[in-house]
Amino acid sequence: MTYYLPIIFGNIAGIISIILAVLVIRTYFSTKLKAALILFMLFCLVGANNFIFAFMTFVSEQAELTAYWLYIGLILIGFICFILISIFFDFIELRGIRTNINLIFSVLVTAFFTILFTSAGISEHVEMLYSPEFGSWIINLDYYLRSIVLIFGIIAIYRLTKGYIGVYHSATNKRLKYQFKVVNLGVFIIVFGLLISAIAGILIGTAYLNIGNIIRASFPLFFSVGLLITFIGFQMNPHAFYLISQKVFQIIVFNKEGVTMFDKKYQPLTGKQATLITGAIFGICSMMQHALGIESQPHSLEFPDRTIIFTFKKNIGFALISDQESYILREGLEHFSNLFIQHFKNALDEWKGLVKTFDKASELIKISLPFLEAE
Repeated sequence: MTYYLPIIFGNIAGIISIILAVLVIRTYFSTKLKAALILFMLFCLVGANNFIFAFMTFVSEQAELTAYWLYIGLILIGFICFILISIFFDFIELRGIRTNINLIFSVLVTAFFTILFTSAGISEHVEMLYSPEFGSWIINLDYYLRSIVLIFGIIAIYRLTKGYIGVYHSATNKRLKYQFKVVNLGVFIIVFGLLISAIAGILIGTAYLNIGNIIRASFPLFFSVGLLITFIGFQMNPHAFYLISQKVFQIIVFNKEGVTMFDKKYQPLTGKQATLITGAIFGICSMMQHALGIESQPHSLEFPDRTIIFTFKKNIGFALISDQESYILREGLEHFSNLFIQHFKNALDEWKGLVKTFDKASELIKISLPFLEAE
């Protein structure tokens, strides 16, 4: 029974990971967000890990060197995933980590140690098939890895719970809250299976070897079920993931005189905040015309609780008002500005002051910043 579990559920988890990768790469092709490309690579590596884990069961006694390099490869995949996680944080959050980003931290750290654990989970198979020296080396390393997994798994459970509470309280949309409930449930099942398997590997002695093997072999079941539930939550709105650490209030398109050409609101602004933003845009336009010049365009203006991100195309300015600056929002605004100039090229040359001319720009925002639809 335990022989077939890694094969069945390793392949299932690998297939789900590849499906997630396909969904994310579709987001990248439509939005050109580098964060989506990083997530695509991460899901591909997790999928490769699961397929290799399933393949290990078929390795024969004569292929000891192959098994050794596969084992090393699985651990290297884990470290590469850790590097991708670090790069992803640079894109998802340009500055300090906020409370509600704990959920992302928990998910990604858990994925990293899950990869390490599935790497270590082949020890019983190696012990049965290969030389005593090789099996002993694998098993000793296995105990260290399981101890690390147990410690960090407990930490991940704590961070996961804390992050979920932060997201639940900060999210203003019921659909978004429900989506995070589903995703959180899937991740919790994965971490729970991770802890149970690690505890079984450490605490269950030789007297209960069969029970320990069954419990450890059940981890792919937990992983597959958890990943499937996470996939269902992800599919509800694949773009909502980027919204965890971003809060967008408004997008404005204006000309060199500071006249608003297009305006899209996502969050309510107080009268004082709206006046401040309008004044900032007029001030920027005035400075560009009389002092800075078109070559000295500002990238952003920061206020105590608001940041205005700017990009300029010829005589047209684009402003995105958020609670903080990030690579994702800047990339999305840049992509939107390019689409806007291309789509309304003729209308811009003949514009007579009618704001309705650019009403269809909302559809372009859905392409460049699709995660805003989760608001």
